Amino acid sequence: MDVRTILADAAELSAALKGAQLPVDDIGDEGRQFFAISDAGQTIGYGGFEIYGPDVLLRSVVVLPEFRGQGYGSKLTAAVLAQAAKVGGRSAFLLTTSAEDFFRHEGFKPIERSAAPAAILSTRQATTICSTASLLARAIAHA
Repeated sequence: MDVRTILADAAELSAALKGAQLPVDDIGDEGRQFFAISDAGQTIGYGGFEIYGPDVLLRSVVVLPEFRGQGYGSKLTAAVLAQAAKVGGRSAFLLTTSAEDFFRHEGFKPIERSAAPAAILSTRQATTICSTASLLARAIAHA
């Protein structure tokens, strides 16, 4: 798996997110990092995060349609979390309306919003874009 940084305004990222019905309204905001994940020279998906000290808001995780169902979601999630660990991330949070089962399989557990750090709760994702989504969390493994 190859991981490369991608700009938030990259057309390929926006197209993949829109195709998966994931939000794009705030991807260009400050403090976000996005990555294109490739296998054997082919881009299989994208992912990113916002970092708030040791806390990371995982977001925009999408496997391209032609690669779904082949285990790439797990690999992509692990690759993005590894990037978050490199910049000091210790705890990962995410908001989802459609992929809770997948992320539970990846070690995330549902938490009450009141248990999340204030920085995570104050993001555009938490306050407006995904204000009714499930909130999940897990520790980020460090090598």
